[in-house]
Amino acid sequence: MATIKKAYQPIFEVLNANLDAQVSDVIEQLTALASAKTGGGGGKATNFHKLEDGTVAGIKCYYHGLWMDPRVVEFGNKTSSPTGLNNMCKDGVNKWTKQDRATKNLQQEILAEVMSGDIAPEDIATVQEEREAAIKAVIPREDGYGFATLEEMLADSEERGLAVA
Repeated sequence: MATIKKAYQPIFEVLNANLDAQVSDVIEQLTALASAKTGGGGGKATNFHKLEDGTVAGIKCYYHGLWMDPRVVEFGNKTSSPTGLNNMCKDGVNKWTKQDRATKNLQQEILAEVMSGDIAPEDIATVQEEREAAIKAVIPREDGYGFATLEEMLADSEERGLAVA
C-alpha cells in the first residue's frame, strides 16, 4: 500500500474504519477533518480577531502574550501576514530585538569574564542560566495595556468607543 501523507492520515483512518458505510454516514466526520481552521472573522481567534467588515480588532502580541487592539496600540505593517500587521506590537518588537541581541552577546561576555577571573569556570553554567532568564523575561508595556483574553480586550475597546462587532 502507498504511504499516506500525514495531513491525510485522519481521513484515511475514518474511511478504513467505515469500509462498508455509505458516504452519507461519514461525510460529517470527513468535513470536520478537512475544514480550514479559521483565525479571524466568524471563528474563534487563535492570535487575531477581525470584525465582520474585515477590520482587525485584536492581535495577541507574540512578545507580551496579551491581546491588544491595533486601533489602540501601534503594530507595524507586515503584508505577508493574514492581518497585514506584525504579530508583535511595536513596543514588543523593540524589547524583543534588544533581548535577542543581548542573548547573542552573552557567550562572549561570560567568556571574557572567565578569562579575567571574574567568573570561575565551574560557575559558567549557573551564571549563563541566571543571565539568560533575566534577558528573556517579558517586560510589560509602560502603560500597562494588554489583556489575557480576547473578550476582555473587546470590552475595553467598546468602552473606548471602538466597534467590536
